[in-house]
Amino acid sequence: MATFSSPIQDDLAVNWHPFMQMKDFETRPPIRIVSAKGLRLQGEDHWYYDTISSWWCNLLGHGHPAINEALRHQLDQFGHIMFGNFTHDPAIQLSKRLVSITPSQLTRVYYSDNGSTAIEVACKMALHYWRNKGEPQKNRLVAFDGSYHGDTIGAMSLGGVHQYNGMFGSVMFDAMSLPNPSVNESRALDELHRVLQASSHHIAAVSIEPLLMGAGGMTLTSLDFYYQVRQLTHQYNVSLISDEVATGFGRTGHLFVSTAAGVCPDYLCLSKALTNGQFPLAVTMTTDEVFSAFYDDFEAGKTFYHGHTFTANPLGCCIANATIDSLMAWDWATHVASLHDALRQGMQALVDDYDGLSNLRTVGTVAAMDVDLPGHRALFHLAQRAFDHHLVLRPLGNSVYLFLPLVTTLDECRAILGHLRDLFRGCGGWHQS
Repeated sequence: MATFSSPIQDDLAVNWHPFMQMKDFETRPPIRIVSAKGLRLQGEDHWYYDTISSWWCNLLGHGHPAINEALRHQLDQFGHIMFGNFTHDPAIQLSKRLVSITPSQLTRVYYSDNGSTAIEVACKMALHYWRNKGEPQKNRLVAFDGSYHGDTIGAMSLGGVHQYNGMFGSVMFDAMSLPNPSVNESRALDELHRVLQASSHHIAAVSIEPLLMGAGGMTLTSLDFYYQVRQLTHQYNVSLISDEVATGFGRTGHLFVSTAAGVCPDYLCLSKALTNGQFPLAVTMTTDEVFSAFYDDFEAGKTFYHGHTFTANPLGCCIANATIDSLMAWDWATHVASLHDALRQGMQALVDDYDGLSNLRTVGTVAAMDVDLPGHRALFHLAQRAFDHHLVLRPLGNSVYLFLPLVTTLDECRAILGHLRDLFRGCGGWHQS
């Protein structure tokens, strides 16, 4: 094992990093970040572009002054209170703001901690809703292959990415699986129609990652596909859970995919960019129709028994308020459209120039392409070399992607693409076209 600095030795002695084979750190240790500003992460002796938005969270850059100031102000008031018997202004303000900017029928906000728990809330709420409506037989959930909804047991049960959930099949509930819509939307719709026609009396909800399916490989579906899924669930009286944890707040060029598609799901799950990635917070939004099914005398037994210790944490809520305020204070949509054009053109030039790159797909500030590179764990080693080019890459399967913060400037985008070109130029085993 190589010799590392004392902080890294301490890290490896006590920490267990996510989605990593810890033995790999024997040859290339984790990178210690000492500061971050804007798009840059500063290591001890090297800096990096935050090209995947700190796992799809960062929206407005690191060290945003208005967000930091909001946090400092809230710290002077109080840091946390339980949200059972109490409430507070940051949560009230945030909920009102979310209700005002999401599809109009979404009028209720239920807080949790992260994307996985937002999905868990939606699943439990959907199942409980139908029981409260006198239809307890509607207890099955439906999901699309290739989708990813998180790593808790319920969220994994809806996920169709075997790499993440295959080990835990024995403890997951049996969700009904539909074909991957990013491969063939018509086939997925036909199968959804068949399943609903045959079994809607047993189905509580269908879950979907609209437009952009993240961890399954950054694959795309159309807005019309999302709309058609909503129409079918309406037709067969089945609830719809929309997972916009990764896509919400402008990432795709739309504030929310649901709004762009003209869809109001029964449950909308948001997290990640909600707090600019600066605090763990998530919401599951729902309708008055759902809320009313739980509203009754206590003796009726309709209370929704679910909660988290840090539900509606005031620090997280104030950060989310500041994030939304900062996002809405500038013409982000015009900037994202320009950034998308530059990103698409730059990535297309790479695909055109290198015969190992293919299947480019882009939306908003996200771009992905398949990489055919020979060698054992080739993309893992490519990602390790990317650090030497100031890039943070986390390949998904055979794909490399960029997931840029909205505030990325055109100059920064071009610089990132230049570093990516330098990285590919240094790869052995393929050549320029």
